[in-house]
Amino acid sequence: EEEERDHFPDEWDELEAEAAAWQEKFTAAMHSGDPMLGLPQGLRIRPSPAAESHSADAESPRGGFGGPNLTPQPLAARRWEFIALALVCCVSALCTLHFAWTRLLPAPQPDWRQGCQQCQPSWWQDFWHWRFQQLAAHGGDPRDAPPPGMQWEWGAQSDANDTDWYQASEEFVQDLVRPYADPSLGPVLQLGCGDAPVPEHLHRAGFPLSEHLDIVPEVIQRMRQKYPVEQWPGFTFLVRDFLSQGAPRPLGRFCAVLDKAGIWDWLQEEAPQMLPSLLALVRQALPPAPEEGVYIIATKLSPPALAETMAEAGGNLGFHVEKSLRLGDAGV
Repeated sequence: EEEERDHFPDEWDELEAEAAAWQEKFTAAMHSGDPMLGLPQGLRIRPSPAAESHSADAESPRGGFGGPNLTPQPLAARRWEFIALALVCCVSALCTLHFAWTRLLPAPQPDWRQGCQQCQPSWWQDFWHWRFQQLAAHGGDPRDAPPPGMQWEWGAQSDANDTDWYQASEEFVQDLVRPYADPSLGPVLQLGCGDAPVPEHLHRAGFPLSEHLDIVPEVIQRMRQKYPVEQWPGFTFLVRDFLSQGAPRPLGRFCAVLDKAGIWDWLQEEAPQMLPSLLALVRQALPPAPEEGVYIIATKLSPPALAETMAEAGGNLGFHVEKSLRLGDAGV
């Protein structure tokens, strides 16, 4: 180096001056973090920890040298921020679901059967279980005491072997069904058939096709045994809740709908708001206009009371009371 300095003093002094200038620029870049000429594009000098601590007193309130402080936060702080954000998102989602549930979705409708004793399938299952036990043990002797809250309404014959409400099935068919129903329009539909002998009386009156519904499976099983299909091919017995399911499909094919089980009466007493729904289901079962199907009811309402109730519940469906006749001596 000394020989070179002796032979090229000017060039050596120039190199030392350039090195000193570059060192000053390097030191300045270390403090400021600004790009430095001579480095590849996009690179800058990163301040050393010592330089940052040395220049901390000169930093501005915004974070140093007029720029923001880019020092990363501790991991624990970022974790709590993430948890807080997640909680806010969960609360927002719950509020959205609550709004959609209470404002946008339709409110659930209360069960119309609540408060209606005889509207409950379990009530009829308990009744028929007790009734069949009574028939098996005593042959249906009406002298046996009825269960609490009940009274006999199936006649007073000591040798009765079925539960023929009002003991008037034959009269019901001969005086009401036969004169007003037209078998050419289709079969007869009986609601709440129980174990009464209505099917055979319909057959003898000229209605070979009939369908009989009951909500209790044991009742339907007994009726199928009582009227085997080989001997009574026109009879059909189905377990069906008419108030919930309506008539068997296809609709609009029954010449008459029979209610001898008192459905109209106990709905009128316990759930009168369901009478329009009952009539709407009956209307679906009957033939459409201009054919005239009939709805035949055994009721304890007086003729004026029945006419008034029918007009209120089914006037818009075209129902009206055509004829009222006394049935037996039970006030029906």
